[in-house]
Amino acid sequence: MLTGFILAAGFGTRLRPLTDHIPKALNTVCGKPLLERSLDFYRQNNITRIGVNAHHFPERLESFGRTSAIQFELFHETDKIRGTGGAFYFARDFLSGTKTFFVSNVDIIASIDLHALHEQFLSHDCSAGLITVPRQAEGSIRYNRKTGNFGGARGDPSATGDYGDFIGMAFYKNEFLDCVEKDDFSIVPVWTRAAKRGQRVMVLEAHDIYWKDVGSFRELAQIHFDVLEKRITLSLPSDMIVDFDKKQAYLKSCSEKQISSLGADVWCEAEGIPEGIFIEKSVIMKNAIIPLKKQLANVLLTPWGEIKID
Repeated sequence: MLTGFILAAGFGTRLRPLTDHIPKALNTVCGKPLLERSLDFYRQNNITRIGVNAHHFPERLESFGRTSAIQFELFHETDKIRGTGGAFYFARDFLSGTKTFFVSNVDIIASIDLHALHEQFLSHDCSAGLITVPRQAEGSIRYNRKTGNFGGARGDPSATGDYGDFIGMAFYKNEFLDCVEKDDFSIVPVWTRAAKRGQRVMVLEAHDIYWKDVGSFRELAQIHFDVLEKRITLSLPSDMIVDFDKKQAYLKSCSEKQISSLGADVWCEAEGIPEGIFIEKSVIMKNAIIPLKKQLANVLLTPWGEIKID
């Protein structure tokens, strides 16, 4: 059995004004909240014992949890936000409930074979397995590509090895929690501390995968366009239609006249498309009000305003 833990406490400052109104975990990607997508991913991989940490707008996550089809235990960081290291310390009793646990950032959209990576993790004598995409140039971490051993993170002058991008997902064994201290915030020093104490921190390479960190409006919009381009397949709300040939997504309730207002690379979850407008290369979220003008292009339209994505 594998315990799962979703890191969902962040402020999401790069996604303001969205995160001035809702937690980052409840921001939607292709019509579904990020947290719902993470929970679905866990269920698809037979992870049923799930924890979620919260700090920013915790009451919204509590409300989400009461109606969620997939149950989880919420760890409300009331006094301060703790980072990944602090989250591990705060939830250490829960995380130690099984021999191994899997942790992911709520804002990661990725297509990975979690079962194969878990088997790879278990086949090695290591306490941490950091899922990473290899890079030829500078990345977020460094490691020895032959041994798989972690060699340090970006910004560490002593870091050695090949470059890779850590995708915000990792496996851990119980003994790793012995290296987590009360005042930890970032997880990176804990990786280094564990390695210095003789625990093996290993990098698990993920090849030919799709992954994005929903940390900016550009990346948020791009995921919608990538679904239209069939670069990744995501589960979609039942009231949406996707026309892959025209690269359009819209509500089933849209009339032919409304659909004719849509150009290529348009994801539209809004019900009201005004007459006389032409929309292209844009994402229109649910409950957004489409302005009365001739053209809308290169924008992310939210219930709280219009954001340029070009």
